[in-house]
Amino acid sequence: MPIITVANLKGGVAKSSVLFHSSGSLVKRGKKILLVDADPQASISAGYLGVEATWALDPASTIAAIYAGEEPYPERVVRRTGFPGIDLLAGSRHAARYNVPVPEEAPYEAQVCLRDFLGGVRDRYDLILVDTPPNLHMATYSSLAASDYYLVPIVPEDWGSQGFAAVRQSADLVRSKINPGLDLLGIVLTLYAGRRSVHKLFEERLRLGIPGAVFDTPMPISVDYIEALVALKPVTYHKPRGAAAKAVDAIVEELLGRLLSDSNSSPRVASEHLDAPMEAVTWPANSTL
Repeated sequence: MPIITVANLKGGVAKSSVLFHSSGSLVKRGKKILLVDADPQASISAGYLGVEATWALDPASTIAAIYAGEEPYPERVVRRTGFPGIDLLAGSRHAARYNVPVPEEAPYEAQVCLRDFLGGVRDRYDLILVDTPPNLHMATYSSLAASDYYLVPIVPEDWGSQGFAAVRQSADLVRSKINPGLDLLGIVLTLYAGRRSVHKLFEERLRLGIPGAVFDTPMPISVDYIEALVALKPVTYHKPRGAAAKAVDAIVEELLGRLLSDSNSSPRVASEHLDAPMEAVTWPANSTL
């Protein structure tokens, strides 16, 4: 019952979209999913419940209660989404007060509160997926502390890829202090436009710089994802035969394959590649298109 955190320091790289739409594809494969909305923006929660309903949630019924140290019963904070097989630990704007900027200096109980809560419910699910804010404060740090893997969505452009090195450093810190078993599951290219030469070239450099890390299928730019969010449905429910849904299905298929084939003795991404300088996988300053 793996726990996967989706993280990137850079905002606007479709972290929430990857998680939201993937959840629909996963349950269509018979998986039971818990979505954990650790982002105070609560985008995942709004995607399933609607913006107004999410805004009106009692913080005691959301992840804010866990960060507050209240140790709530799961039935108090985990809710149905309306899609069979998908449960939600909702986010809350009230959780922002606990998202302290230097998490490793916070009390140990605060660092592991989410880990302890999820440890009590993980046997109820096939997968637990955690969404995080575009920073590496306590919300992301405690999510990594609770996880078996982390997944990094990257827009294949200079600004979009800059957050990876910071996530890698945060994951290393979590490994050294709390969670030595945390591994990189991979990188998903998002907002991908196959006709843009810069996207193709960035993809090539990422694949060469971190062999085995980048998923085979990118998540393309598509209005279908936006329309699905308006309809409060994952794209695999909103337009299941569209190209956008097929891309998500392919990403999910590879995600499950990576989980199945992974072992501690044979990591998918070798440590020497993770230790490589980011200059090896970003766009050189003197390059032209």
